[in-house]
Amino acid sequence: MTLLFDLFGNRRPRGAIAALAVVAGLLVSFLGAAGTGAQPESEAPPPPPEEIEQRDQLIADQENLLNAYRCLFNVDIDAVPGQCPDPATVSPGTAPQNPTQQDLTARDQLIADQEALLNAYRCQHHTDTQLVPGGCADQPDPQPTRQPAHAFTAIAAGWEHMCGIRADSTVECWGNHILGKMDAPAGAFTAIASGDDHACGIRADSTVECWGGNIWGEADAPAGAFTAIAAGLDHSCGIRADSTAVCWGNNHAGQADAPEGAFTAIAARHHHSCGIRADSTVECWGHLYGQTDAPAGAFTAIASGDSHACGIRADSTVECWGRRSLEAEPPAGAFTAIAAGRWLSCGIRADSTAECWGWYRGGGKPDAPAGAFTAIATANGYACGIRVDSTVECWGSGRWGRADAPAGAFSAITAGYEHSCGIRVDSTVECWGSGRWGRADALAGAFTAIAAGGLHSCGIRADSTVGCWGLNEYGQADAPAGAFTAIAAGGLHSCGIRADSTVECWGRLSGRQADAPAGAFTAIASGDSHSCGIRADSTVECWGGTIWRQTDVPAGAFTAIAAGHGLSCGIRADSTAECWGGFGWTSAGAFTAITAGDSHACGIRADSTVECWGGTIWRQTDVPAGAFTAIATGYEHSCGIRADSTVECWDAYTTSLPADVSWAY
Repeated sequence: MTLLFDLFGNRRPRGAIAALAVVAGLLVSFLGAAGTGAQPESEAPPPPPEEIEQRDQLIADQENLLNAYRCLFNVDIDAVPGQCPDPATVSPGTAPQNPTQQDLTARDQLIADQEALLNAYRCQHHTDTQLVPGGCADQPDPQPTRQPAHAFTAIAAGWEHMCGIRADSTVECWGNHILGKMDAPAGAFTAIASGDDHACGIRADSTVECWGGNIWGEADAPAGAFTAIAAGLDHSCGIRADSTAVCWGNNHAGQADAPEGAFTAIAARHHHSCGIRADSTVECWGHLYGQTDAPAGAFTAIASGDSHACGIRADSTVECWGRRSLEAEPPAGAFTAIAAGRWLSCGIRADSTAECWGWYRGGGKPDAPAGAFTAIATANGYACGIRVDSTVECWGSGRWGRADAPAGAFSAITAGYEHSCGIRVDSTVECWGSGRWGRADALAGAFTAIAAGGLHSCGIRADSTVGCWGLNEYGQADAPAGAFTAIAAGGLHSCGIRADSTVECWGRLSGRQADAPAGAFTAIASGDSHSCGIRADSTVECWGGTIWRQTDVPAGAFTAIAAGHGLSCGIRADSTAECWGGFGWTSAGAFTAITAGDSHACGIRADSTVECWGGTIWRQTDVPAGAFTAIATGYEHSCGIRADSTVECWDAYTTSLPADVSWAY
């Protein structure tokens, strides 16, 4: 449909959006003239065929407009013929040869229903609201007319992965796929639980199947029928059909020693487990920070976090116990669902809104997104919830916003452990991602170069001096005075090339990563515990940590250098790339730029496309298509500057997300 194609901004002709408004206005005009939904007098003469044809055309036009809204706002897209982004054009139906008043009435009702849904879309998404009779103030809160094509009915959050049960009862997982924890088995499931490196589900026949890590036997589910399932750090628990609890996996803290008796609910996390007994009291087992010291009284729901546990009491209030930190201090009020993870707890209130307490790993207050939710799960400082339209929305430190690049034009880019920074075309610096320790609080003023380290950042000012910000525990942000021509930031140290071409480093000295060699250098790079530089004769020298042999430099001339966690990479004089240390392999072919991250490296090819290689557990090598002019890699994410100077970043949370899953900030 040309109209829809235009709405997506793909080479739309001039005036296309205006055409949409004209079509919508004509629809409203027709409805006003026709008296939409009005019941004609029974004695009225049969309508002429042209009235039926006119209504059929209007119905087709309105359906096309509905499809445009559906695709533009990603709502009810399974109702679009052919699916988005190119739905088939709806054609008018064939008018009856001898139309009756009933034919006319049926069409008027359909037109009224379509217009009501159009107005719901307009008000919900704040578009074309001038076409809504009476405005949006009196419009009812619109609800989806259909579930999304891939709706979720249950959600579970693990250490660095998530799993959900789809509307068709199949399981889909996403995130870090180490140890196969994303490889959910086929078939139908009725319940799901995610641990640190494994997941378990209850099948339609009530048996349990687990997948992922199995070092302690946490994925070796016992035979038999189950009604509930829970997964912890490296153990799992379930409630059998006879209401007894059973656990399997690591039991060094007694977390798998389920007590006898009947249970109605069960939870597991880290080194403890909890369950609600048939008399509504809570009993916990295992140990660490007092999570097993459950309070007396009746509970209706239970959740276990890393060092605390929470439950919903019979009066709907929440009580937490264990280590007394922010995640164990719930707000007052009534809740209908509860979830506990590491650093963070969340619940669904009686009005269906979500509220979280504790803190994100990346720093910041854990504010849940607005709107209604039907289910919630938390894990490693992040949370996910199922919305009333059955889509999943996640928030918190699972991403820290490190890949959420701001709009606008940039001239330079860098990526750190959990944050990213760039120099805008006006020479100011903007950082995004984790703001903990101030690493994203860029200094004001003009900069010519930028580098992001583990927990700090540094840049060269317009006057050639260096300014740093962020964590300064080892002096890595205490830049020396004087002029510099290049800058690099590592894990807990920083290095720069002075105006006389010598290198000076500052910060943590363990591993001697700050002990720069004498002599002249033309380029510098700093990794987690080592640094490398290109000398005036084009050879490379590295110093600092050697555990991964990242300082064992190959001979020969290089034109570019990069340093990551335990690896180093460079571009040779013939434009080929070579890496050493770490994973030790390199992509073939010619490159114009190179960068190294925690366990992966990326380069820009001669045709301006990006290629990444190395570790894949965070989908680090899933690179977006298109041309780039600059590239940077962080711990688990990468960023690049496109040909139009905009920045695009990617990581496991933004690459290959399942349908109907999104992240909020």
